Amino acid sequence: MKFKKKIADKLANLLTVSELSILPRGFQTLGDVIILKLKPELLNKKEIIGKAYMELLPSIKSVYINRGKITGEFREPENIEFLAGVDDPIVDHKEHGITYRFDITKIMFSKGNLKERKTLATFVKEGEIIVDMFAGIGYFSLPIGKHSSVDKIYSIELNPNSFNALVGNIKINHLEEKIVAINGDCKEEVLKLSDSGIRADRVIMGVFPAPLNYIKEALTLTKEEGSVFHFEGVVEKENHISLFDDFNAVAKDQHYTCELKSFRLVKSYGPNLYHVVLDIFVLKN
Repeated sequence: MKFKKKIADKLANLLTVSELSILPRGFQTLGDVIILKLKPELLNKKEIIGKAYMELLPSIKSVYINRGKITGEFREPENIEFLAGVDDPIVDHKEHGITYRFDITKIMFSKGNLKERKTLATFVKEGEIIVDMFAGIGYFSLPIGKHSSVDKIYSIELNPNSFNALVGNIKINHLEEKIVAINGDCKEEVLKLSDSGIRADRVIMGVFPAPLNYIKEALTLTKEEGSVFHFEGVVEKENHISLFDDFNAVAKDQHYTCELKSFRLVKSYGPNLYHVVLDIFVLKN
């Protein structure tokens, strides 16, 4: 039996037929917490609905409701409201052998990127130096550190909430010897790394919207024999080359040569729009 049918049966005597028909089809699970999105017409019954979810899901500690959007420079949840269970927004979310600990009311976690977080780690060769720009709570740095023989990862994050979670997650996953957490703006911190002589085998630029304004600085990390850049953005279906063209235009202006090695469609982002990742090989002329 599908879960929506189960929750509808559970609430059959407490909600109207119309209300039952607009119950959410699913929910997001992070650790032992679930997050619901409810239609405005259901908000006056939210406590009843939250209690029903708790009864049907005994392994769940808490139920929260997402009443806002992802907003601001740091793409933070606008309004995550406690609904039922234990009011503790700190979760330990486990994925691919990694524990991500964070506050769901302050930090967004996209489960749609699950495959990419796993895939990227498989590309890394032994002894590589990696710079992870916009590292967040360690979305890519942690699985790479855990599942590859990387030499060093420089993980840069500006948001203080995400940075604090990143530092904690490095410790939780026992990756202090592999990952260096850096709190600051990527433009400034990348140049500091470059000026100190750091050159990266791989540069991760995983943030939305596509960080076009950071390409110039990131290119200074390119090794003499070339580096791979993982560059993300949103494109229309089958138009990933437009994102490469944007990257290539900046690189060409800075006297670098680019070659698109591969690309991956991560997930749908809207009508005819897709989240795409490009793997770009860069060589200085």
